[in-house]
Amino acid sequence: MKSKLLNLLTPILLIVAFCSNTFGQPKLSSDKENIINGKIWIPTHLVAQAEQFFLKKLELNGSMVFKGLTYTNLKFFYDLSKEEIITPIQTENNTTCNIVVNPNLLEEFIVFDSNKNYHFKRGDLIHEELSPTIYYQVFESSTITYAIKYTQLRILDSRSGSRHFNYIDNTNMYSIYEGKLNSVKNKNDIINFFPSKKKEMNQYLRSNRLKINKHKPLDAIPLLIKFDQ
Repeated sequence: MKSKLLNLLTPILLIVAFCSNTFGQPKLSSDKENIINGKIWIPTHLVAQAEQFFLKKLELNGSMVFKGLTYTNLKFFYDLSKEEIITPIQTENNTTCNIVVNPNLLEEFIVFDSNKNYHFKRGDLIHEELSPTIYYQVFESSTITYAIKYTQLRILDSRSGSRHFNYIDNTNMYSIYEGKLNSVKNKNDIINFFPSKKKEMNQYLRSNRLKINKHKPLDAIPLLIKFDQ
């Protein structure tokens, strides 16, 4: 019951959720190059669920790089199901509204959560073969750039007559080594880049109970920190 209450919120709650704190938010401007050059956010579905957002949270803290300019102390949420970054903005008459940040001008953003930083970049800024309309979590080590694409697939509940939707994780991982984009399915797709360290890397994964797969994509990061810095 508690989980349902946390995960099911009406659009009204979502729209007013950010009204109490807009400090540091960019103000509405007629300048089309401003960070608010997007569209007013309107929930697509009658009921929004926290599962469709990154970290399953409706409010994230972080920063954005928007057309070369860095904006800090921002509050926003990242809708994985629609690939949209939504943030509240303060208007000239001191009211607020939620807008979708213009994806053509948003280059990268960082999420700060529980002493962890999640760095996202637009695909074309990471590698020419990655999508220019999609954001990837990126980690750069000495020789490898590691990129993760999170997706939430909206699936209708299989129970007969149900109108409830479930969100299923669909994660894709990539490595960039010597300029070549490679798909990562498991630990071997990373370990194979370090033939002289295979034994030590496998021991490290076992001793730390790390797995590199679609369910635990972040387990690759401590491995790269340890062996590729």
